[in-house]
Amino acid sequence: MISQAESTLLPLPSSGTLEKQAVEQPHIIEQVAEVLKQVNEVIAPVWPLNDYVAVNPYNGISERSFLNARNFLRVFSDCETLMPLEHYANEFQQGQFNRNHIEAALVELKVDGIGNGHLNSVTEIEEMLKQIGGLAHESSEAANVPNNDRRIRTLSEFYDQTLSANWTPTICDEVSKYCSMHYDEGQAVWSSPWSHLSLYESWRSAALHDRNVEVLGLKGFRSYVSKLPQTAEASIIYSLQSLNVLPELWETFLLCQAFTIPGWSAWTKYQSEQSEQSAEFGNDLAGLLAMRLAYDAALAKSFSFNVNWASYASGEPVSFKFPHHAGDDEFLRYTLLRASEIGYRNRLLNSVPTKSRKNEKQQNGSESVDSGTNDSKRKLAQMVFCIDVRSERIRRQIESLSNRVETFGFAGFFGLPIEFVRLGEQSGDSHVPVLLKPQFQLHEELHTKDESSLSKTLQDRSLIRSFRKLWKSLQTSAVGCFSFVETTGLFYGFKLLGRTVNVTDSKMNAGYDGIGKANHEHLKPTLESLNQQGISTSDQIELAESMLKNLGLTENFARLVAFCGHASQTENNPLKAGLDCGACGGHSGEPNARLAAMLLNHLEIRQALADRNIHIPDDTYFLGGLHNTTTDKIELFDLEMVPESHQADLQELQNYSQSATEQTQVERMPSIGSQSLADLLRRAGDWSEVRPEWGLAGNAAFIVAPRSLTKEIDLDGRSFLHSYNHQTDPEGEVLENIMTAPMIVAHWINMQYYASTVDNHHFGSGNKTLHNVVGGFGILSGNSGDLMTGLPWQSLHSGEDYQHLPMRLQVVIAAPRESIEKAIKKHQMIANLLGGGWLHLIALDHETRFQYTEDGNWEEIDLN
Repeated sequence: MISQAESTLLPLPSSGTLEKQAVEQPHIIEQVAEVLKQVNEVIAPVWPLNDYVAVNPYNGISERSFLNARNFLRVFSDCETLMPLEHYANEFQQGQFNRNHIEAALVELKVDGIGNGHLNSVTEIEEMLKQIGGLAHESSEAANVPNNDRRIRTLSEFYDQTLSANWTPTICDEVSKYCSMHYDEGQAVWSSPWSHLSLYESWRSAALHDRNVEVLGLKGFRSYVSKLPQTAEASIIYSLQSLNVLPELWETFLLCQAFTIPGWSAWTKYQSEQSEQSAEFGNDLAGLLAMRLAYDAALAKSFSFNVNWASYASGEPVSFKFPHHAGDDEFLRYTLLRASEIGYRNRLLNSVPTKSRKNEKQQNGSESVDSGTNDSKRKLAQMVFCIDVRSERIRRQIESLSNRVETFGFAGFFGLPIEFVRLGEQSGDSHVPVLLKPQFQLHEELHTKDESSLSKTLQDRSLIRSFRKLWKSLQTSAVGCFSFVETTGLFYGFKLLGRTVNVTDSKMNAGYDGIGKANHEHLKPTLESLNQQGISTSDQIELAESMLKNLGLTENFARLVAFCGHASQTENNPLKAGLDCGACGGHSGEPNARLAAMLLNHLEIRQALADRNIHIPDDTYFLGGLHNTTTDKIELFDLEMVPESHQADLQELQNYSQSATEQTQVERMPSIGSQSLADLLRRAGDWSEVRPEWGLAGNAAFIVAPRSLTKEIDLDGRSFLHSYNHQTDPEGEVLENIMTAPMIVAHWINMQYYASTVDNHHFGSGNKTLHNVVGGFGILSGNSGDLMTGLPWQSLHSGEDYQHLPMRLQVVIAAPRESIEKAIKKHQMIANLLGGGWLHLIALDHETRFQYTEDGNWEEIDLN
C-alpha cells in the first residue's frame, strides 16, 4: 500500500492543472467546503489564558453515543476515551465498585444493546481484575499509547512509520512556530510583518523565505509553497490532489491532519468563532489545514513517497461516518467505567435521605441543631455561593456551626451578564459563562468626593503602567537587555528573593495601580453608568427579579443576605483563570456579587419587586462577598455601608465565616498534602507551587434540589449544588434554565477533567513545570510542539494517586419526572447528551429514585 518512488505510477499534477480544474469544476470547491464544514464541527475550541474556561473537547461529536464517538476518533487519531484496565483494577481493589456494580453495569449495557456477544461474565471480570493489580503508586504522566489499529494517517505519519523517521513532530514544530508568530498578542519583541493577513496568507508569505525546514532535509519546500494558490481552500484542494487522496477520503484525511495538531486546531476554531468568520470559507481552521497539508505534499514530492489511497477506499468507505466496531477490550473497559459510576451513584443516593428517613432521624434525636434555636425562626443570614464543587465544603461547615445561617447554590455570575471594566479603562473582561455574551458594562470607580484625588489616581495609574511597559521593553530589548541585566540584576535579585520566601503583598496587583492602601476599599463598582448604556431602572428590576426567582429566594429573607462569588489565589500560574469562576468566564465572581447586592439594596428596585409579589423586608440588607478557594477565606465588601442596626449581626456572621474557614482548611489539608495550616496557606503565594489547590478535580455529580436534601451529607467537595424547589416552579421554567445553562457548564467541566485524565497527551497540557507562555494567549510544553489545551497532570494526579477519578457526570434532580421530560423534549442538545450516554440523569420523584435510560425511559434504581 505504501512505497517509495511510486511517482511514476501516481504522477503528481501540475499547479496550473489544479488551478484550472478548480475553476472549471466548481463542484470541487463545493465538496471541499462541505468537508471543511464537517471537520469544523468536530473540533472544540480552546479559550485564551485570560479567559481560560473548561470546554468539553468532545462537544463536536456529542450527537454520537459515547462509544461510537470513541470509535470515530480512533479512525483518524490516537485519541483515547477510556482508562486502561489496570486503573479499573486498582479502583476495584480499593472498593470504589464491587461485583454487584459490575453486574448492574452488564445488565444496563445489554438493555442498551451494547456489546452483545462480546461481554464477559461477572465472574470472569472479577477474576481478571484480581489478577491484573492496580496503579496505586504510578506517578509518571499518562503515556501516549499509539493506536496501532488506525489505518488512516497523515503522509508524514506513514513515512515515519515506514522509514523510522521523525517528520511528524518536526512538522508540528514548524506549524506551531508560524501560529505563535501570527497570533502573538504583544509578547514577542518583533511582531510579524504579516499579522494583518489571514493565517494562511501570513504563513505562505513567511514560508517563502524560511529555509529552516529545507535545512532539516525537506528539499524544495519553498518551491512547493510558491506554487500554492492564494486562498486556503484552493490550497487544500491543490495539496489533496497532489497527494492523490481520493475525494471520498478527504474528510477523514483532513480530520487526521487536524488531530496531529489538536491544540492549534482548537485555537483556530476559537479564532474563527470569535471573529464570526464563515465556517466554510476564509476561516483560520481552513488555513491551518492548508498549512499542514502543504508539508505532507512537499514531503511526498521531496522523497518520492506516496500512498495508494485506493486500497483504503475499497469496500466500505473509511470516513468518519463509518467508524470501526469496538473490540472486546473496549467493551470490558466501558463496562468497568459504568460499574465505577454505578458504585459512586449508589453511595451518593444512599446518603441522600428520603422524607421518611429524615423524619426517623429527627424522631431519634440525631439531627444536629443549634442549641436554643428553632429552625423555623427567621435566619440571621443567607449566603449565596456558586454551584462550584469547592463551595460544598465551606457551605457545609458554615451550616454545621448554626442553623441560623442558610446557604444557597447558584451559578456564580448570579444571572448578571456583565463586562467588568476596571478604573480608567474602556473595555474589560466578560464575567458570564462562555455560552453567553455580556449585555452591558459594569464600571469600576474610586468612590471619593475629592475630584482632585480621582484625577491624581488616574494620572498615577497611567504613569505606573507606562513605566512597567518601559521596564518590560528594556528587559526584552535585543540591544539593551544585556546592559539592563548588568545594571539592575542585584536589585532584581531582592525581588526574586521576596517571591521565593513569600513576603510579597498579595494586594499589590495591577488592579490597584496608583491607589494607596487606604483607598483600596473605596475602589468598587458603580451603577451610575448603567443608564448611560440604556440599562434603565426597569431593566435592573428585571435582572433582580430573574436572579431571585432562579435562585429560589423570593420569601423568608434573612436580616443579612450575602452573595459570595469566588476566585483563586495563585502565583506564577498561566492557567489561573481555570481555577477562577467558570460561570464568570474564568474570572473572579466579585463584581457580579457586588452588583447583585447593590441592585437589591436599591430602594426603587425593592419597591418594584414588592409589586411583583417579592417582598423584601425593610431590615434585610444585602452584601457582596468573595470566597477565596485557595485559602477558603470569605471576605465581605462595603462593610462601612452596613447600617448600625446590623453591626452585631454582621459580626456574628463574620465569626461563623471565620470558624467555617478554619474547619474547611483543616478538612482540605490531607487531600492537598499539607502537614500544617501554614503550608496550605503558603501555596497561595508560592510562585514555585504546582498544586496551589485541586480546583474542580474529583467532580462527579450535579445536584438540583433544596439544600435541606443534602445539608447533612458530606459530599467530599465532589458535587455541584444548585438550589431548586420544584414546588415554587409549577411550569418548570426555572428547571429548564438550570438544565440548559448551569447543567451544561457543569457537564463541560466534567468532560474537560475526564478527557484530560484519560488522554492527557491530546486533551491535557502535560507537565506544568515545562509550561511556557506563548504569545500571551496559550502555553507550550517546552519551547515547541503543539499548543496545550486542557489540564496539566499536576491538577489531576498527586504524584501517587489520581485526585480526579474520570467518570461521567451524575445529574440528580429532585423534581417530578414530567417536568424533567418537558425540558428534555424541548432541547435536542440535552436529549443527545442523555441518549448518547455523555451524562447520567437521576430523578428523585416522590421518594423514589429513577434513572433516565439512553432510550428515553425511566427505570427505578436498585441501590443494593
